[in-house]
Amino acid sequence: MDFSDPVDFVKKLIDETGPRLSGSYGEQKAGEIIYDEMGKFADSVDKEYYVSRPRGFLDFIWFTAFFYIIGSIFYFFGYPIISTALIILSLLIYIFQQNLLLEVIDIFFPRVKEFHVLGKIKPKNNEKNLVILSAHYDSAYEFPLLGRHRKKGILFLNLTVFVAIISLILSILRIFIKSNLIDPVEYTFLIAGTAMILYVSIFLRSKDAVPGANDDLAAVGAIMDAGRMLSKNRPENTEVWILAIAGEEHMRGSKRFIRNHIDELKKRNAIVFNLETPSGDYFLITTEEKMFLAKHSPEAVKILEEAAKSSNARYRVGPLQFLGSDGANFSKMGIRAVTMFGLSEMDDMPYYWHTMNDVPENLNREMVEKSRDIFLRAVEIIDKGK
Repeated sequence: MDFSDPVDFVKKLIDETGPRLSGSYGEQKAGEIIYDEMGKFADSVDKEYYVSRPRGFLDFIWFTAFFYIIGSIFYFFGYPIISTALIILSLLIYIFQQNLLLEVIDIFFPRVKEFHVLGKIKPKNNEKNLVILSAHYDSAYEFPLLGRHRKKGILFLNLTVFVAIISLILSILRIFIKSNLIDPVEYTFLIAGTAMILYVSIFLRSKDAVPGANDDLAAVGAIMDAGRMLSKNRPENTEVWILAIAGEEHMRGSKRFIRNHIDELKKRNAIVFNLETPSGDYFLITTEEKMFLAKHSPEAVKILEEAAKSSNARYRVGPLQFLGSDGANFSKMGIRAVTMFGLSEMDDMPYYWHTMNDVPENLNREMVEKSRDIFLRAVEIIDKGK
């Protein structure tokens, strides 16, 4: 494959591989192509294999739904203590799997094998700094609820969690307070909560995989193009790693990479600039990712902000209210990191996120190339010690 520019790379790769679900043939083939392309400019390229259970990231919702529904049934039969315990279990599974990324029930899902592609570019002189430019090359399932309905879907999901929490509170009160007023209200919340959780479970994802041009193959093309440029015009004292991550859509991939490199990353005080969905109206330099309870490095944020400003980019700095990225895993493990998202002015979400319309024809070439320039500028800032 001839690499002419980031968007052209995305078009050719999707033509050859199609969608790239975690552990699929498409993902494996895409990884091989990326490996070959990195070999043309990086000083060394490695495939880092790992095993995970990707479906645990989304399909845990069926465990949450099961325990909530069983808990509701016990309440209707007059067992509020058992009901409370089961609803607590259902909410803990949600929190552990979705917010804390703890993989507590992943054992119930099938294993797959994936690999990251890591290309290293050496500096002209001493390796004083280590910068990682990262993006992911897997693609997601279609999201009927969140992808199509976007912020309305997010609102419905948050409302579902709220209803579940209220039903839990009422169930706990019923244990200690014998009142005829609690039961009718609790019945209403349990019925509503059951219906809403079932709706979320059914429509959270479909069986179809999306092309994933903007999320996140365009970002892979951007950082690889940055790598090509850096190999021709090398930093003085900064080693740069170009990291194409497999398995961001289940958030297990970057965790495995960090575990394998944690000692070196901390010893060398590495800094990670992670790129997501670059084809947008503006860039959001994220100070935190609230869904994953991760706060990013203020230093990394400041450097990327300076890079965006000097690149004449349209950008904002602030928290990511919903969604998440591999940057969260780096930050939670104590590595200096920040993620930059390309978002829509319309609703502050990525264009065509987790839908079948996330195709190369819908990419904004100027924004994809601008994201590359921002990351190149960030490397320059670090290399010059500004």
